[in-house]
Order: sequence, then structure tokens, then C-alpha cells
Amino acid sequence: MISRVFNKLLQCEEKWCKLMSYFNPYIDPFKAHLTSNMPVFDGRAYEKYPEYNFVYDKLWIIKSQGLMGGKLEDLKGKEEEVFRTMPTGGVRGHRPLFIKPRWGHLSASSKNCFKIHDANELKKYIDYKNMMWSEFIDANEGMTDYVLLKGKIVHQITYIYSEKQNGFTDDWKYISPDSKPPSNITEWVTIHLPNYTGVVNVQYRDAKIIEVGLRLARAGAYLLSTENSDLIKNVNNIFDKLSWDFSLQNKLNFKPFYVFKCFTTLPIAYLFPQHVLDYLVKSNTPRPFYEYYFEPAGKEGMVFLQFMDDDFKRGMQTKEKIQFLFNNAQFIAYSLVILLMVVLFFQLNYKNSIVALIILLLCTRYLNPMMANFNLYKAQRQTLFGGGLKIVET
Repeated sequence: MISRVFNKLLQCEEKWCKLMSYFNPYIDPFKAHLTSNMPVFDGRAYEKYPEYNFVYDKLWIIKSQGLMGGKLEDLKGKEEEVFRTMPTGGVRGHRPLFIKPRWGHLSASSKNCFKIHDANELKKYIDYKNMMWSEFIDANEGMTDYVLLKGKIVHQITYIYSEKQNGFTDDWKYISPDSKPPSNITEWVTIHLPNYTGVVNVQYRDAKIIEVGLRLARAGAYLLSTENSDLIKNVNNIFDKLSWDFSLQNKLNFKPFYVFKCFTTLPIAYLFPQHVLDYLVKSNTPRPFYEYYFEPAGKEGMVFLQFMDDDFKRGMQTKEKIQFLFNNAQFIAYSLVILLMVVLFFQLNYKNSIVALIILLLCTRYLNPMMANFNLYKAQRQTLFGGGLKIVET
């Protein structure tokens, strides 16, 4: 029921954004665009490639590499036993388990992902449905987008992650045409996707694959942000013409850049209105792409924004500035809510005017694309209850 209501509202998103002149990060900043024949979300990619959508089974992914893992439901009643069979290491004498949703096209971000240290902790989640477990790989994460033509890799873009992590999320990424993936990751793609034509995104830790998707990272935003029209055209040709122009190989480089994630440990009660966010980002970085991006970081907090910059030092300064302002905005929102409760409880003079002003100020968070507030709601729901709403892609 709630899902249908939100889907109805989101059908008005385009008209709302045009009325309010809101920036669309996936269209407005770029001269070149991705072809409509390219799936940018996992749900559509899963349907488009029935012969290859087995890669969305994350349990199959780890089994294909000989790693330990299985269905979470199979551990019920065996919680103690599984830790006795785990490899040694870690602060408790054995490596932790990692549990997460099994099917990649049905889940997003770090929803229901938990690092488990003992049997008692495991029992808290043992009845979660459609989940899997594996040995925890304690290593820095990396990611590569591959472009394939009839099973042959014709191009790749590798993303280097920061060593610092916030929960399960990176602090920043470095994107350069000179970065290369581990050789065994490339070999795995070649072996398991014969005759495949399209793109594939591979995430890995310590050269061990953890997730695979048949689409580009971040709905293709990183590819578009290379601002290389020859590269974008060539990738589009994979979907439009089933071809790759090898004469352009020497024209596919781009200027390296960084993607920064802003993070907070505070419960989010307020969002900067879109036009305020525009000013904060555009006055601090020349890169045109940025977006509200909500990603739960385990129990540590939540990512709320990502943006780009060519200069690492400037980008980190911008990140710290936005985080500082955002955190202070949360404290102001908390204070307004407390003031509202006081006014209503004590029936103060000019109650109606004060209440109206407070509500008006708090409601400025909705001066954003509807999807921004809805994505925040989904992320908060996942953090609190481990669930979310299904949204029909249109």
C-alpha cells in the first residue's frame, strides 16, 4: 500500500523538478549521455540478460572462488558450530562472519549487511529471509567496470577506494584511466561471461569478488564524469550497434578525479534545500556532478552526499565544510522540534505564529526532488528495521 502511494507521487517528480528548476545530476551537467538501450539499474539488467543474470547470486559468486559461505537459514541451530570451523584470525581467535542479502538485483547499498563476531550475535539475524553468510574479508575494497564485446574485454575503468572506511562505505574513490584491476578479477570475468556483450561492474576485497552487476557503477555517472565523448560514444555503441571502434583506443583517456562521500553519525532530521546544496557544492568545486546519496554505514552512521573534485586537498576541505554545516543543521532541527513541543505544552503567547514559523522552517527540507526525501526515508528504514519499500522503475 505504502509502496503504491510513493510510486504515484514519484510519477510527478519530473514536473515538480521542472517547476522548481531543480538540478538533475544525471542529465544537466553532461554534454554526452548514455544510450537508453543501456540498463543502468540492476533490476533491468537482470531482466535484459537472462543467460548471465546468475552473477546476481552472491552466494554463487563466493562459491565460484572457493570461499566459505552458504545460506543463512542453514545455520539455524548451528550458530556455535560455524564459528568453530572458521579460519583463525581476528580479535576473538577466528575471523568474523559476514551476512548480507543473497540476491544483488533485489537489494541495494549496505542494507542488512552485518559483520558477526559470535554465535549470540548471529542468532539476532538468523531468521532474516533471503540472506547468505560468508567469511569476512578484512581488506580494502576496490571496483572495476568492464566493457565486453562477445566475451572479450575491450575497456575497463578501475576505482581505487580510500583506506579509511565509514562502516562498510568508502570515504572517497580515485578514478583514473591508469588504474588497473587485479589480474585474477579480469580472468574471472573472462571465464564466466563468455560471449557476453555489455558492461559488468565487479566489486572485490583483497582480489576476492564480493558482488557483480551487469551495469555501470553509480548508474553510469562516473563514466559520464570522464567527460570523454569518444569513450562514452564507444560504450554506447556496445548497446546500440554491438560494436567497438578500436580506432579510438588512443583517445579514451581522461583527467583523473576523486569522488567524495559526506558522512554523519547523527540521525538525519533535515536536508539542505536543493538550491542551498547547489550553492554549497558549486562554490567549492568545479566538477558538475553531485547528489544526495543516502547509504547506511552499518551502525556507525550514514553517507548523505557525494560530489567530485579534481584536487584531493580541495575536495577534502569541501567535504569537511559540508559535513560541519550539515551536522549543525541537524542540531538546529532538533532544537526547533524541542521548541515546538515546549510551545504546544505550555501554551505560550503567540503560540499559533510560533508553531507556524517552526513548521515552515522544518518543512524547507522538502524543497528538494521528491526522490531525495524518499531515498533518505528508505535508508533510515533499513537502518532501523532492516527493510525497505519496493519502488517500481518507470
